[in-house]
Amino acid sequence: MLRMRVVVLLAAAGVAALVLVGASPAAPPSAQKQALTAVAKAVASGYLDAPTAAADRAEIARAARLIRGLPSGRREPVQNALRQVAALSGKLSAPRAAAVFGQLKANDDYFSKHWPPAPQTDVPGPDGIVYRYFPGRCLEFHPLASFGALNAAAAAKDADRTQTIADALIARGVHEPGGGIGWEYDFDYSGGRAPWLSGMAQAVAAQAFARAAAVVDSQSSSLLAQAKGAYQAISPPLLLQTAAGPWIRLYGFNRMVVLNAQLQTVISLEAYAKTAQDSDAGALASRMQNAAASMLGRFDTGFWSRYDLAGTPSPLNYQKFVNQLLKRLGPLDPRFASASQRFATYLTQPPAFRVANGGLGQVRFWLSKPSSVQVDSGAGPTRRVSLDAGWHTLGWPEPKRTGIYGVSVKATDWAGNTASFDALPIVRVAQTAAPTKRKATAKTPRIADAGTPPPPSFVVGAGLDDPSQAPLAAQLGVQTVRMGLAWPVGSTVPDPTAVASLQQLPSGTSLVLELDTDSIPADDATRAALATYAGTVAQQVPALHDLVLVPAAASAGDAPNYAATFVAVANAVKAAAPNVGVGIAIDGAAAPKSTVPALGQALAGSQVDVVAFRPAPSTTGGDWTAGSVAQLQAALQSSLGTAPPILLDGLGGTPTEDATALGSAQCSPALAGAILDRVADSASADEPTDGIFTAAGQPKAGTKTLIDAIAEAERGDALCPGVARPVTASTLTFPTSLLATGSASLQLACPRACLYLVALEQANGTPVAAKRGALAGGAAATTVVLPKVNLKPGSYRLDVRLVGQTNPGPLTRTLSPALTAG
Repeated sequence: MLRMRVVVLLAAAGVAALVLVGASPAAPPSAQKQALTAVAKAVASGYLDAPTAAADRAEIARAARLIRGLPSGRREPVQNALRQVAALSGKLSAPRAAAVFGQLKANDDYFSKHWPPAPQTDVPGPDGIVYRYFPGRCLEFHPLASFGALNAAAAAKDADRTQTIADALIARGVHEPGGGIGWEYDFDYSGGRAPWLSGMAQAVAAQAFARAAAVVDSQSSSLLAQAKGAYQAISPPLLLQTAAGPWIRLYGFNRMVVLNAQLQTVISLEAYAKTAQDSDAGALASRMQNAAASMLGRFDTGFWSRYDLAGTPSPLNYQKFVNQLLKRLGPLDPRFASASQRFATYLTQPPAFRVANGGLGQVRFWLSKPSSVQVDSGAGPTRRVSLDAGWHTLGWPEPKRTGIYGVSVKATDWAGNTASFDALPIVRVAQTAAPTKRKATAKTPRIADAGTPPPPSFVVGAGLDDPSQAPLAAQLGVQTVRMGLAWPVGSTVPDPTAVASLQQLPSGTSLVLELDTDSIPADDATRAALATYAGTVAQQVPALHDLVLVPAAASAGDAPNYAATFVAVANAVKAAAPNVGVGIAIDGAAAPKSTVPALGQALAGSQVDVVAFRPAPSTTGGDWTAGSVAQLQAALQSSLGTAPPILLDGLGGTPTEDATALGSAQCSPALAGAILDRVADSASADEPTDGIFTAAGQPKAGTKTLIDAIAEAERGDALCPGVARPVTASTLTFPTSLLATGSASLQLACPRACLYLVALEQANGTPVAAKRGALAGGAAATTVVLPKVNLKPGSYRLDVRLVGQTNPGPLTRTLSPALTAG
C-alpha cells in the first residue's frame, strides 16, 4: 500500500498548513446524474469544450464503477469526490472543472489501488498538484500545499518542475467578482460553504508565482500577472480590521484571528512585494507585520502559544511552525525575536502546577499547558485524561476501608516534557463515637516547641550606597541589603566612623558586606592584617549576615592567592562571630571556565558559606551570564566538592527588567537569592543611573511591578516549570499528650503557601481523625484543631503532611513523638 507524505517546510516553501477537519457533506440524490448535469450546463454555457467534457464524463463513469465495485473504506472517498463535482452544478466554470475533475481523477487513481492513508497525508499528482487526505472526506485539492510545492520547485531552481506546477495551478485559478484570481477549496468546512478562499493561501500564491517568474524566464510576465492576481484577491474580502491593524482571514468565511496565518502572510507578501516591485503589497505587509508584533502577547499564555484569539492551544506542529516564523521575522522587529525565544522555551519546559484543596476524595490542580495527565491513588483506579491549561478536579468515591491513600499526579505535555507531584492523600478515618459532653478532668495538654524555623528558600536583597538608603529598600519589601567596605591596606582595625555607619542599619536588616581589598593580598603578613580587620568588623556589626571577599579572582592564576586570603579571613570571622557566613565572589566576565575550577581546587576542604555571582552582560568570549548558574553550580560541585548557596549579585536593569529577571532567578534551583544592584541612583553625574529609585528617592516606572515580583519571590509563589519544591514547616509545635476526650491540636506555619493534612493515628497507623487546609506563606502560626473523637487509652501520634501550593513536589512528612491518651 502506497503511503506518501509530502512535508512542506518553511525553509523550502514558506507555508503553513490549514487545519481542516469535519464530516463529509450529505450525499445529494444520484451524485453521478448531478455530476453529468453539471458538465452539460458547463458545455451549454461555453465553459467546457467538447473534448474536455468527454474526458470529464469518462471520469464520472469510472468513479461510478469504482463506487459499485470497491470495498467499504475505499469507495467512500471516491463517492465524496464525485459529490463535490455534483455540488457545483450550475457553477462549473473551466477552472473549477480543472480542480474538481483533477481531484476526482486523483481519488479514482489512488483508491482503486490503496486503502485510505494516514490523516493529513499529501499525495501529489503527476502535474505537481497536492491532494491532502481528510478522514471522512477524500483526497482534497489543497491550494496552500500546492503553492508550497511550487515554492519548493522554484527555490530548487527546477525550471521544468516549476513550469509544470505553475501551469496546473493557473488552470485552476478562478477570476473573482471583486477582482484578482482565487484558488478555491471545494468542500464545506466549519460553517463555510464551498467554494471558499484562504487569505494565507492567496498570499503564498503571490509569493510562489513571483518566485516562479524568476526561474522560468520565458513565462516571467504571465507568472507575475498571476502573482498580482493572487494578491489582488486578498484585499479587502480576505482582510480583517483589528484594533492593531489588518489581519489576514485564514478562512474567508469567518473572522478567526490566527497567528501562524498572519506571520506567514507577512513573510509571503514581503517576498512577493520585493520580487514584483509592488509597493502597495509592501505597505500592507508592513502594516500587518506591526499588527502581528502588537498582538503577540495575546497569543502567549506564558507556557504555550494560542492558535487563535479564541484561546485554542496550538497543536505541537503549529507551536513549532510559529517558532520558525517568529525566528524568520526576528531581524525585522525585536518583539518577534523575543517571542521566538519564549516560544522555543515552551517546547522544552515541563508543565507547571498549582494545587488547592478539593472535596472529599478529590485532587484539584492548575496545569500550565495542554497535557496528558495520569493520577494514581490507592483510593481507586488510575485516571488518564487529556487536559487543557487551567484548573481541574479529579477524584474517586470515598474509600470503603480505613486508611490513608497517597495521590500522585503526572503530566506529559504535547512536546513530551513530563512533570509530577504528590497531592495530599485521601483519608478515611476509623469510625469513632463523638465524645460525650462532660467536664474535662485534666488540663489542656501543653504544646512543645518543635524547633527553629528554617530560613526562607529564596532571598531578595538590594545594594545600598549608605545606610540612609535603607528606607528605600524597605519600600521594596526587602530586608537583606548589600553594602561595600573598603579595607585600608595593612589596617587591622576598622575606622570607627565606618563601623558606626553600618551599625545604623535598622533592626531586622540582614547585611551582605563586600569587603573590598582593592587587590588580593599576596603575602601572609598582609593577609593576617586583613583577617584581623574582618574579624573585628564581624564582632562590631550586629546586622552582618554574610561577608564576601572582593574583588573576585580575575584568572586561574589568581586563584591560589584568593583562596589563601579567603581562608585567613574566614577563620578570623568565624572565631569572632560563628554565625556570620563567609563567601567568595565569582565574576562571570573573568574567564569563569578556567577561573572557577582553579578556585574550587585551591579551596578544596575549606568551608564556603555562600557564593556571590556577578553575571556578565553577555556570553561573549565564554563569559557566564545570569543564565549560566547551572554551569557555575556544576563547576563548584566538581572542583570544590560541594556547591554552596549562590546569590545572583547585581541585577541592574530597569525595575521592569529586574522584575522579569527575578522571575527567572527564583526558578533556578541553584540560587539561594538575588540582589538588586542599586536601590537608588547616585547623586554623582559620573555614576550610572541604574537604581530602582532616583537619587531624590522617587520610584521609577515599573517599581510597583518590581515590588510585586519581590513579594512573589520571597513567598516562593512564582511558577517554575520543571521545578518541584518540597515545603518544610517554618513552625510546627506538637502537644506533649492527648486527652481521652476532646480534640488534638498543633501549631503550624509554612514559609510559602502550602496545603496541609494532619492526621491523628493509632500506633499501628490507623487514622482516627484528620483535617486538611491551606496556609498562606510567611504568615503567623495557625492552630490546627482536629475533629473531636473519643480516644481509647493508648499510644498515638500526629502525622503532618505538607505540599506547596505552587511548584508542588514530593510531600514532606513529620511525625510527632508518641502521645499518650487516657
